[in-house]
Formats: sequence, structure tokens, C-alpha cells
Amino acid sequence: MAYPKRLFILFAASIIVLIGSLLVLFWIGLVTLRELGAVAIHEDVINHLRAMQATLTEAETGQRGYLLTGDSQYLTPYNVALKQINGQREELKRAVNQKRVDAADVAKLNQLIGQKLDELRRTIDVRQREGLEGALPIVKAGDGMQSMETIRKHIGQMVGSQRAQLEASGRKFARSIRARAYIFLVILIVNPAVLVWAYRRIKKEAVGRYLAALDVQRQKDLLAVTLGSIGDAVMVTDAHARVTYMNAVAEGLTGWTLAEAQGRPCETVFHVINEQTRQAVENPVEGVLTHGVIVGLANHTILIRKDGSEVPIDDSGAPIRGADGIIRGVVLTFRDFSERKEAERKLLAAKLEVEAASRAKDQFLASLSHELRTPLTPVLATLSSWESGNDMPASLRSDVQMLRRNIDLEARLIDDLLDLTRIAKGKMSLNRELADVHALVRSALGVCEPEIAEKQIRISMSLDAASHHALVDSARLQQVFWNVLKNATKFTPTNGTIEIKSCNTDGKLQVMIVDNGIGMPKETVERLFLPFEQGAGDITRRFGGLGLGMTISKAIIDELDGAITAASAGAGQGSTFAVTLPAVAAPQTSAPAPADSRSAPRADRRQLRILLVEDHRDTADVIERLLRGLGHKVEVSESVAAANAMTQAQAFDLLLSDIGLPDGTGIDVIRQFRQSSQTPAIAMTGYGMEDDIAKCRAAGFNAHLTKPVSFDKLRSLISEIT
Repeated sequence: MAYPKRLFILFAASIIVLIGSLLVLFWIGLVTLRELGAVAIHEDVINHLRAMQATLTEAETGQRGYLLTGDSQYLTPYNVALKQINGQREELKRAVNQKRVDAADVAKLNQLIGQKLDELRRTIDVRQREGLEGALPIVKAGDGMQSMETIRKHIGQMVGSQRAQLEASGRKFARSIRARAYIFLVILIVNPAVLVWAYRRIKKEAVGRYLAALDVQRQKDLLAVTLGSIGDAVMVTDAHARVTYMNAVAEGLTGWTLAEAQGRPCETVFHVINEQTRQAVENPVEGVLTHGVIVGLANHTILIRKDGSEVPIDDSGAPIRGADGIIRGVVLTFRDFSERKEAERKLLAAKLEVEAASRAKDQFLASLSHELRTPLTPVLATLSSWESGNDMPASLRSDVQMLRRNIDLEARLIDDLLDLTRIAKGKMSLNRELADVHALVRSALGVCEPEIAEKQIRISMSLDAASHHALVDSARLQQVFWNVLKNATKFTPTNGTIEIKSCNTDGKLQVMIVDNGIGMPKETVERLFLPFEQGAGDITRRFGGLGLGMTISKAIIDELDGAITAASAGAGQGSTFAVTLPAVAAPQTSAPAPADSRSAPRADRRQLRILLVEDHRDTADVIERLLRGLGHKVEVSESVAAANAMTQAQAFDLLLSDIGLPDGTGIDVIRQFRQSSQTPAIAMTGYGMEDDIAKCRAAGFNAHLTKPVSFDKLRSLISEIT
């Protein structure tokens, strides 16, 4: 509470006590006067009743004297009494109207008086007509005496009632006199005490206010020292946006001294513009005063100093509110943004450099993949055709299979490098479908059978999971099992064992692959799923590989909402890998529909006119020879220009095109081709990233094959799309 308000309350309290005591004293005085008046009224009524009784007695006395003497002089008191009685009855009537006496008592008294006066008048009338002899019987009858006695008795009762009320009023009067004395005594004690208390409180408040004023001044001095020593520039304005204070930093940034700036409009001292538009921006002080909230400057704000030079700044303004909530001014803090802006510029440049390096790395990997895959294509295609043919000598079949497996391994290593890039970018895309996980395990095992047979490893298979279906990318999950089985085969000695088993736990399907190979120390297990981790250097030299298989496998399983773990008791103790996936119900099976040979044409028997766009001579020669061997007519082009000329000159049933060409890309070829033809087209390239596949699809290719291309796969795809 503010000091003036407290002082006002103290002063008001003292006045209220004083006035209240006087009002109480006044009220008690009114009560005393009222009771005193009541005493006088009751005494007046009593006197009046007694006077009426005396007047009636006078009237009766005069009547009796006239009856005995016959002298009319005795009627004078009677006549006077009659006049007085009438006046007294009027007075008694006014007393009734003033509620000083009971109306019923007065009415009865008037009735009795009337009867008495009638009796007196009748007796006088009889005396006047008949003389004493006629009046004496009336007197002797005693009616007059009886009526007078009744009147005296009734007046006595009324006097008694008035006397009782008089005594009650007297007691009340006495009590009010005593109460007035007591209250006067209390007032005499309390009022000085209240005045003394109020004086002390007012004195205390005044001293407190003085001390508070000293404290406020000390705080102002401390605030001035604090603001003067703060690292940021500080400017304070009043409610009219006029400068009242600036610290030394603000003086240095604005070029104005406090003496020069004090009292000036804030926008004169703090002149800000937008760095890009060079237009004036709203002064934050005006924004605070208008909206009553904290306001900050937008980015790219420049402060124009007094000498016209410019400083990039960052600032904010906040309202200064009094205890009543009213804005008294604004405090504005701002700082030189030059160093931070330079740091941001350098950071942005570094970010752009890193992004450029990342793009260069990705481009390098894509180009490396293309350059590594392309020479493998003619080799793999040739080996595939030999392996699937029936005219190859049996003595060479194992050698051809060995060559084909190593080409596949080389392609897998390239795919692993590209998969690592996909994982780093978060672009590992999966095509989920309902699949039999046991079948995928058996398929991955079949891929590893040549190596397993070569090392004479014993396989123990116990796939006991009742629920062994899951929503997965079949090719990717088979890749995971192949990675795990390949490692188990690689690190298990000759004549070792590999156990493959499955089970269901809590609605999940778990596949475990356990070997009795070289095992892993704890530190290797902890880092197994990191890129390029293969354990100790001698392991890498002894067994080879890039150390990417487990990293890629974990990324795939994570995308499938599953988990892959590895465990080992230590070196020489073997390893255990567990793949856990959410299990789903098996699909309902139905009998397969009988094949209709008439509705399934053999595409291989159809002779196609094929345009092969390929700049790698060996690849072009092999693919051309193999396609011609299937009975197709093949034309070969080594550039975009030649391909466009050939598609304009003649029609083709199929377009096979590489993407990287000497004078452009296969994208250019397909775009030109699609302007005049909807013939099926297959992209056949060493660029195999998701973006590359998406670009090929968007440009108009119907399918995408990543080199090295298996000729069997190429033949199957040609049959599918044609």
C-alpha cells in the first residue's frame, strides 16, 4: 500500500472514532431529554386529572349550597366549574391525541363526568321548579354521591397508571444520565488514546516514507551504476517516448551523450532502418507504448549513429509499469550485432561448404557406383547366360558359379555403400507386404549354401514359431538374414555349426542365428552396429569386408518396427544374433486357379525391335549378342543424339537405355522418346539411389534396373513389360 493511502486511512480512522463518540454522546443526550419530557408529561397528566376531580368537587359543592339555601349565588362556583370542566376535557382529549394517556380511560372518564354533570343539572332544575321539598328526595337517594365516588375511583386508577409510567420514565431518565456519564468518561479516555495512537502511527509512517524515499534513491543510484556497467546498451524513456537515461554503452553506439539526448524524442536518438530495404522501421519504444508488451526489432536492423555511420544491432523494448499497472516509460536494450553477424556469415558459409561437400560426396558415390557397376554388367550377363545354358561343360560350371558369386558380392558391396548414404539421409524406403519370414530365412540360407558347403558347416534348423508372418519388405528382410548368415558363415571355422531357430513371444516373432565361431569381445558387441566396425584390425585383414552389413541391417529392422541384437560370451565363444518383428496372422489360403495356357503368352517367343542405348562398348556388345540370341532385332546407339535420330527414323518395341551418356543422359532420351511414343522403356544404369530411380520413373521409364544386370532378370523384365 502506498504511503499517502496509509496516512489517509490512519487520519480517517481517528476522525471516525471522534465523530462516533460524539454521535453516541448526542444520542444518549436525546434519550435523556426524551425520558425527561416523558416525566413532565406524566406529571402534567396527573395534575390535570386531579384538577378535574377538584373542579367536579367545586361544581358539586356549589350545587349542594344552592339546594340547601336556594340562593343563586351558590351557582357561581358551579357555573365556573362547568366552564373549567369543558376546557379540561378538551385538554384531556389533546393528551389522548398525543398518546400521553389511554383513550379508553379518557372515554370512560368523559362518560362518568357527563353523567355527573347531568345529575347536577337535573337536581338544580328540580330545586328551581319544586323547591327544597322536591330536591331533597333526589339528594337523599345518594345517586350523586355514588357517581362522584365512581369518578374519584376512576381518576385514582388513571393517576395510578400515570404514576407508574412516571416512575418508569424516571428510572429510564436516571439510567440515561448514568450512561451519559459513563460514555463521557469513556470518550474522555478513548479519544486521547486514539489521537495518541494516530499520532504515533502517522509519525511512524512518515519516518518509514522518508526511509523508503532514501532506499528508493539508493536503488536509483544502484540501478544507474548497474545500467552504466552492463555490457548492453540501455536507454530509458518516459511515457511520451522522450529519453530520460542512457548508459555509456548506449552513448557509444548512438554517438549521443546523455546530456545531448535527455528530453529528446527517442526516434531522434535511436534512428533505425531496415538493412535490406533502407526504409525506416517502427521504433520499438512506440510499439511498447502502443501495445503495452515487449517488442523486439526484426532481423537486419541498422542503427544510424549521430555522425551518420551505421551499426547492425539487435534489441528489445519492455514497458516500465507503476504499482497501478499504468505504463510510466520504456526501457530499451540493444547491442552491437556486428561480431555475431560476422559469425553467422561464417557459419552459413561453413554450412554451405559442408552441404556442397556432402553433395559432392553423394555425387562421387553415385558416380563411383556407376563406374564400378558398369564394367560388371557384361561379365555378370555373360556368366548368367552361360550358367543358365545347357551347352556349358560340366567341368566349367563350378568356376562360372564362383565367378558369378563374386560379381554378386562386388555388387552387394557397392549397394552397401549406397545404403549407408540412404541411412544417413533418412531415405531408407521400404515396400511392406505380408511375407512368410521362415521362407525368407530359407531363401537367405540358400544364397549362402555354396560358402556353407565349402566350409562343411553343419546347419541346425528348428523354425518352431507358429505365427511366422510379418508386414515387411521381403527383399530388405532377406538382405538382413543374408548379412547375418554371411557373417556367421565367415566367422565360423570349417566343420563348425550354425543353429537357426524361431519362436513367438508376446505377440512377436523372433529368429535367432547362433554360431560357434570366433565370438566377439564386449567392446566389439557394443560397437557392432556402427558403420565400418569389424572389431580388431586383424579381423579386417583376415576376413575382409567393409563393416556395413550390420549397420544397414539395423536400419532396416528399425524401419520395420523391430529389433536386432547381438550377443557373445567372448572371443572363441561364438555369437548369437536375434531379429524380432511384430507377428501378424497368416493369410487365408485358397486353391490356385488352373493356369490357362492360352492367356499367358510367351513373350520370349515374340520377336522385338529393341533400341539399346549404351556407351560402354563391352556391355553393349554382350547385351546385344544375348538379346539377338533370344531372336530379337537389336539396334545399338552410344549417344543421346544418335538415339534421338534413330527413334525418329524408325519404330521400336522396346527401349533399353543407360543413364550416363557422353552427350547427355538417358533422361534426355526418354523425354524426347515420349513425345512421339508410349513404347515400353527400361532404364539400365549404374545409378541406383532412390532419387535416381524416382527421376527415371518421372521421366517416363517403365522400369529401372541397377547394374550389374543379371541377364535372366533382364529377360524376365522384358517379358513382363512387353
